[in-house]
Amino acid sequence: ACFCKDTTKEKLEAIQKGEDEKASLNADIAELSSKRDGLDRTIQETLDDINLQELSMKQASQERAEALTLYQTNTADLQSAIDSLEGALKTLKASKTPSFAQVKTVSNTVRTAVLLADTLGLGGGVDKKVIAFVQQEPSNGNEVPMEDYDFHSNGILALLEKLQNDFRAEKVSTDKIEADSLTEFEMFTQAKTD
Repeated sequence: ACFCKDTTKEKLEAIQKGEDEKASLNADIAELSSKRDGLDRTIQETLDDINLQELSMKQASQERAEALTLYQTNTADLQSAIDSLEGALKTLKASKTPSFAQVKTVSNTVRTAVLLADTLGLGGGVDKKVIAFVQQEPSNGNEVPMEDYDFHSNGILALLEKLQNDFRAEKVSTDKIEADSLTEFEMFTQAKTD
């Protein structure tokens, strides 16, 4: 009878031990399952955040590309105006008293520069009569009288020099704005990738 009791006792202890291990394993599974669920949520939140950051960077890149295109257009226009005015001034200053014919050869350049300056809000403080004289086009093939030119020649040179200085200042300002924009974009993308 002792043998059966000993065997039964051993078997009962083994069964209890197995049930205890099963309960412990089930508790571990539940704990790890809960931990996994938390990690799955963290992973999904991180993926959502990554997608949001990528979308934000894509939008910033598009805005940067648009700003760069606008800068390149504006700076090309400004540089062209500066170069054109420089050529016009050289032509007009080549002789002590520029002739009406010399003024006429640079009139399109001057008109374009005056229109661009007006669009950009530059050239303030210049005599409006001089601007009107430079902008006027001969009507019906009639030329502007030489007396009008003689009266305005110094004003024309002053206008061209003022516009050239204004365009240079505007280009410097535009270049600074572009440099600041580029720096801001680079800092933004660096912050998003860190």
